[in-house]
Amino acid sequence: MSRSTPTALLIAVAFVLPGCATWIDQEPGCTFDVFDWSDDLLSNIMSGDGSGAFDYDPEDTPRNNIKGSYDVDSGDYMWSIDYAASYFIIDGKVSGYGTAYHNGDLDILQATTSTDVLGAQFVVNERTRREGCKMTSELWSQDDQSDLLTQVGTYKSASDYEWSADVSGYTYKGSWHANLSRTETLVADDGSYSSQITTKPEGTASGDIAFTQGGYDFSGTYKRRFDGGVEEALTETKNGDAVATIATDYNYDGSGTETQSYADGTRCDFTTTADQTCSYTCSDGSSGGC
Repeated sequence: MSRSTPTALLIAVAFVLPGCATWIDQEPGCTFDVFDWSDDLLSNIMSGDGSGAFDYDPEDTPRNNIKGSYDVDSGDYMWSIDYAASYFIIDGKVSGYGTAYHNGDLDILQATTSTDVLGAQFVVNERTRREGCKMTSELWSQDDQSDLLTQVGTYKSASDYEWSADVSGYTYKGSWHANLSRTETLVADDGSYSSQITTKPEGTASGDIAFTQGGYDFSGTYKRRFDGGVEEALTETKNGDAVATIATDYNYDGSGTETQSYADGTRCDFTTTADQTCSYTCSDGSSGGC
């Protein structure tokens, strides 16, 4: 990919996958019809009239609108994302350059800037190359190459994409689906951590988590609400014996509550404010800061 690479002009053939917009006017590189749901530059282009401009409401709940354009001569593109009022991300902007080929292949470099309800901004850089049904995406935050994560994946069907990433000490893999749900699984090689979280097109996420901390084992469920708040229900054990159950409910700003119920009948309730001031009271009469 060069900075000035135009959209590839390969020899056109009269074969178009069902459901694909006129942009795919050559024999598709992937045998599966995946280009209109892959949530990338090409799927945006295909939502438009074929000129490279697009303005539409995607089929997930958090995003109300995606509007932008792709310059077929220079390869430059950009789009903005408008989110639902109660979602924990309030604004998104994407800018990049590269080639959206007319057979569905991609070769692009882009930066995504997201702003949350607390005013914090997060920038993720991404270099993606898709050839046929195989795709490699390199992701890193800001300009820090030490954060580089490379996802290597394959479209397995017309509705499923599976990827894996090499992370030292962990097995990291995931899947994307045509209904816009995504699942990520992260498992530590030494058994000290595991999670499987599915992000739903409704804007929520849920799954199972397990980890070891301070000689204790924790396992249970994780839920992320539409507003970014997180709930967990955990069981704490030591050497296989039950120690406590823990229920947490935290807002996106860090405020919230946690209840720890111990095997001996003691219960402690913790409260944390948005400025991270923490206090607790227990059924045995103890209380204080934490």
